[in-house]
Amino acid sequence: MSLRLQRLRDLAAERQLDGILVTHPSNRFYLSGYSGEDDPPNESAGVLLIGATTALLFTGATNVAWAEAEAPTFTTKPWTRPWAGFLVQVLRDLGWKRMGFEDDAVLYATHRDLCAGLDGQTELVPLGDAVDKLRSVKEPVELEALAKAISITDAAFVAATADLEVGMTERDLARRIERELRERGAEREAFHTIVAAGPHAARPHHAPTDRPIERGEPVIIDMGAHVDGYNGDLTRTTWIGHPTEELRRVYASVEAAQRGALGVIRDGVAAKDVDAAARSILTAAGLGEAFSHGVGHGLGVRVHEAPSAGQMSEDILHAGQVLTVEPGAYLPGWGGVRIEDVVVVEPGGYRMLTGAPKKQSETRDTGGTTA
Repeated sequence: MSLRLQRLRDLAAERQLDGILVTHPSNRFYLSGYSGEDDPPNESAGVLLIGATTALLFTGATNVAWAEAEAPTFTTKPWTRPWAGFLVQVLRDLGWKRMGFEDDAVLYATHRDLCAGLDGQTELVPLGDAVDKLRSVKEPVELEALAKAISITDAAFVAATADLEVGMTERDLARRIERELRERGAEREAFHTIVAAGPHAARPHHAPTDRPIERGEPVIIDMGAHVDGYNGDLTRTTWIGHPTEELRRVYASVEAAQRGALGVIRDGVAAKDVDAAARSILTAAGLGEAFSHGVGHGLGVRVHEAPSAGQMSEDILHAGQVLTVEPGAYLPGWGGVRIEDVVVVEPGGYRMLTGAPKKQSETRDTGGTTA
């Protein structure tokens, strides 16, 4: 954690700040190792106060021993609520004149109370996404954690889809996936598993229902394991029995779009160019309007983090970043196809982290074919 703290301290020095208040739970974990979870929108599990020689973690008295065990490089102290009022006194004792804060992760009421209590003695300086961006390029230990989460995700997908049968519901399959993830070592799901069958597959995001899965229709599965603070993310499109001609057509186009996007990835490339490569292939196939989201996003402590690979992204890819590549096509009334893999950006290309099969030979109607 010392290297991460130094990078934050360098940011503070660059902005001429005495220190930085860290309130976002993802950044709190990244910088300290403390894994306490907030209860949004207004119940925080703790905050960090980091200065040139200061590394303080404040949390509730019941969490202190836990935080001390996970964040040994920090001095952990109990707070009193409301914590904004408690922090005012801490800042007065420290004598800080300028403090950075994560304006995307501080409630209006908290900011109001800090300003009122400090009464101009400490200037609060918004940092935008500057702290988030510290997580963008992954360290080797982070890549190991991601590889572990993704490996569990891959294995759980294979196990959960090995014997799909007509009549199994979306909810049945989602529950099976969660069980397989946990049995293979996941602490929990990275996010609520998506199982979207038939017309429901026309929704990029979907909550599983009791709708039975029918023969030959697309079934989009989006799933991930959460392990050691990091997340897997995998999407495959499956079907039972033989796919319809429309599913074959759409699937082939999405698969080609993913290959096109992967072929663009390397250090120094504009992230929006990865999106453009996939989008141009789908547009040529008459599916441009059916691709309704960006082609990918960063993955790490959060399921969605920097960089962003969409049409409007201003991000530039850098070696060591982790990126999902997930083109899709969604046709209302019919269904859809999405294929998602996770890669590490490298100087001359990428390294694939996901390994779950995309295609297998077709099987009897009572079996399952994954794509």
